[in-house]
Amino acid sequence: MARQEGSRWDVGTKDNAITLERFDDGDERVSEDVLQVDEARELAALLTKHADKLDASDEDDSTDESSD
Repeated sequence: MARQEGSRWDVGTKDNAITLERFDDGDERVSEDVLQVDEARELAALLTKHADKLDASDEDDSTDESSD
């Protein structure tokens, strides 16, 4: 199976915690963190909140463009 080009996130579990690693295009680790379960849920909620805002903004932009 071919690997996707670009950076990637690896997420796993170890010792009752969530591990989070970021790798660059050259497959070098650029960051790593260990989150407790509650921290991971809070991060997921925060990421979802911001992604939803961007989705809503994109929808508003496309609505504005179609009304021109």
